[in-house]
Amino acid sequence: MLLQVGNQRAARLLSLVQDAESADSDPWEPDQTQTVVLRVRPIFLDLFRPADLQAIAAQMDKMATFSGGPRHEVTVAAMLADPFAKAELGGTGTLTIQLREAVADALHPVRAYDLPAICRAFGLEDGDGDDAHYSKRGYVRARISDYNQDQLCELGARVVEEHYLPQLWGLLQILTGKRSGVSSTFKNLIFAADGPKPELVLADAVSNTIEIVANAQFCLVYDRPLADSGLTWADLVTWWAETHAPKDIDEQGAANGLYFRLLRSLDAGRAESDEPGPEKLMFQTYATLLKQHGFQLPALVPQVYLHYDPYTRAQRKTVGPLPRQRMDFLLLLRGRRRVVIEIDGVQHYAVGKQASPKLYGQMVAEDRELYLAGYEVVRFGGDEFRSADRARVMLRDFFERLLTAHGYLSESKREAGASK
Repeated sequence: MLLQVGNQRAARLLSLVQDAESADSDPWEPDQTQTVVLRVRPIFLDLFRPADLQAIAAQMDKMATFSGGPRHEVTVAAMLADPFAKAELGGTGTLTIQLREAVADALHPVRAYDLPAICRAFGLEDGDGDDAHYSKRGYVRARISDYNQDQLCELGARVVEEHYLPQLWGLLQILTGKRSGVSSTFKNLIFAADGPKPELVLADAVSNTIEIVANAQFCLVYDRPLADSGLTWADLVTWWAETHAPKDIDEQGAANGLYFRLLRSLDAGRAESDEPGPEKLMFQTYATLLKQHGFQLPALVPQVYLHYDPYTRAQRKTVGPLPRQRMDFLLLLRGRRRVVIEIDGVQHYAVGKQASPKLYGQMVAEDRELYLAGYEVVRFGGDEFRSADRARVMLRDFFERLLTAHGYLSESKREAGASK
């Protein structure tokens, strides 16, 4: 009945219930309320919101009207402890372990003969089919043994829609609630101006509609839906090939065209030099990682204006010009994580050769706002780019460590890359 009325969440919460019990009722009391206690694992208690319990009770009331039964009040409580049961796991690390086990359990009903093909369809590495016949859970575990929590969440979200398992769904809800990142919806990505900067206004404060009122021809606008997996270089190349590149161009040709177009937006106003400026050094260094590890790495998007995540009505109630909020680089990672990268020249903290506490204060205040909005801000000092050779080594190490920390590179791939 919950599914029929479109309440999939409440229906899935009910699938987590291990047991239910009701208080004794008096059949002679006409307006009595029947209290129903849903027993679930302690780890899932906080998933049951008051609105969910009310929705479940409402459906119980509808069923009761056909039999003349009482109205219902639904509560949730922890399962009664079983002294012979295995101890519950808890904590961040063990949640990851439980999630890995739940993915394996969800795929366990699949026939051993079909399991390798199904795993491949989910992007898992191939393996010996005999291993699947020996242990289906073991076969899946071996494919995801080095997955971190973010990767398991992404995989689990796809698995649970095709091979539903209550335990897996519940763990995903818990971990999604614990994950950091921006909470607003992706809307506009305005970036890579290679001429005068775009002038932006908030045209509609209700729908968060942003318009470029001047210099639109010099910037790029990516307005496609963003999946929870973030924005990869492959996504950006596909968009470029379909909207800007010549027809019938191959992926590598589109990637090259996009690369050189983005490169034009970097180090604007810098004096001509044989050595690339800091922004170009950073972008070129990241491009070498894309060549080595593939286009599924996140796109390093340059010269980004912070207007793809819409302002809330509490923040912006009137139309008009928007303040300047440009980032040097932005990575849109899985799980709505955002990493802002800034390269600070002397103009960020000094006027001429004189240090400016006011400029520095403005910079750190903006960093605080970004942090509170769910962004990670990483700053590089201009002095770190005096030597191009040393800067390339430093930047490669930084990006490899960052991508490893966020689960895009494994430790083994990182070590292999460092040896080249």
